[in-house]
Amino acid sequence: MCNNEALQAETMSSSFSRSSLLLSVSVGVGSGIAMGVARLLFQLNLFYILVFAYAIALVLTAFSKEEVVAVAWDSAGVTTGPVTVPLVVALGLGISRGMGVGDGFGILSCASVSPIIFVLISAMLRRRVKP
Repeated sequence: MCNNEALQAETMSSSFSRSSLLLSVSVGVGSGIAMGVARLLFQLNLFYILVFAYAIALVLTAFSKEEVVAVAWDSAGVTTGPVTVPLVVALGLGISRGMGVGDGFGILSCASVSPIIFVLISAMLRRRVKP
């Protein structure tokens, strides 16, 4: 997420600061990549992982402010950048080739849903601490 988007989000919402948004998105992408790698290592079904993750995101969305929801769902777009996509796809293909697994995809999709969840949770926790 670029600093301009974080600055715009900070000015439009009192639910989170610029630094907490950047941290939430970063941790979300990192944990999503870890979840995708775990899927490859343990040969888990991507469909069930994504259904569960998006179900969590939808439940959190129902209990969040509209302005936070817009920023959270938009934060998934950071995983479609010109640096992230080749890096994450190469990681998945390298791991799958090294393990002899035929399917190395799914890491990017896991990395896309995780920032949504982390931004929504971060805003909820912040709202609890700072009413």
